[in-house]
Amino acid sequence: MEDNFELNKNSIADLRYNLNYYGADYPVDALVKRMKDEEFIFPNFQRQYVWHVDEASRFIESLLLGLPVPSIFLAKDKYSSKLIVIDGQQRLRTLQFFYEGKFPDGKAFKLKSVISELIGKTYYDLPVEDRFTLDNTIIHCLVISENEKSDSIFYLFERLNTTGTPLTNQEIRNAIYHGEFNDFLYKISQSEIWKSLYHKEEIRLEDQDLILRFIALNFELESYSGNMNEFLNRFMFHNRNFDLISRTLVEQAFFSSFNAIKEAIGEDAFYFKKTFNRPLYETLTLTVSRNHLQNKNTLAEFYKILISSDDFWLMTKSSTTSKKSIMTRIEFANHLLSQII
Repeated sequence: MEDNFELNKNSIADLRYNLNYYGADYPVDALVKRMKDEEFIFPNFQRQYVWHVDEASRFIESLLLGLPVPSIFLAKDKYSSKLIVIDGQQRLRTLQFFYEGKFPDGKAFKLKSVISELIGKTYYDLPVEDRFTLDNTIIHCLVISENEKSDSIFYLFERLNTTGTPLTNQEIRNAIYHGEFNDFLYKISQSEIWKSLYHKEEIRLEDQDLILRFIALNFELESYSGNMNEFLNRFMFHNRNFDLISRTLVEQAFFSSFNAIKEAIGEDAFYFKKTFNRPLYETLTLTVSRNHLQNKNTLAEFYKILISSDDFWLMTKSSTTSKKSIMTRIEFANHLLSQII
């Protein structure tokens, strides 16, 4: 995964100027209707419902008793005008399931661990006055919209999401920059060639992060400034529907390079001492792709020289995502390649 982004001295001001937001009070039944009409976007990693019936029941009970509940944070997607759920997915899904009368596993949603008069009740078992109360209970939402600068919602998502486990950068990108390109990353991560070369357990979209790195650096290496997180964010934002780079070009670059690597080197090409090595992965894939290296014998010889070079491994020891470090490794690899072509 890429190094965590460190805020520079201008970042707070940037966030202030690039975020517009407003409060919106929605009655519960309106939120339920919006979910039924698919007006909310639930990020892929958030789609799993994790609350137990006790937690879900207490949330419904709080609404019926008029107790305060946390606000829900939403972000308006400028492409579809739908609302991305930044924080509040469990609460929204609880409302949806209570009104539907069942949880995703098919079990009836009957209130539990609540005051005695509510125990065992479904939505339709509630007295009319209680249903009316719940339907019209107001939940406050904070709705965020952004201007052309995309990073503001990314960093807001990073700070506000309360799913328990801190989100990885790729999980946040997956949520915010949804579109054809995001779907493409998933498709590639499930491809036979990728699985054969990566062949390790996928952990929280790390595989898609690596695929994105290759694509972004392959097509826009010269514009890389040294901040990997920001670089990948902007690349996904500007190409969320293959707006700047065609899908055909990306597919050709990926499959031609990775197939050539597997054929010439084998399934452990990205592994050094039985461990996946990110600098080796980046250097090898970018050198092969940007030089259109397809000759099996040449590629095999280049790889042997590269991994035998003490100078190369010295270049992988520190600051692996700095522009100087990446460019130095690529230039060194190109120099090695030029000696055998």
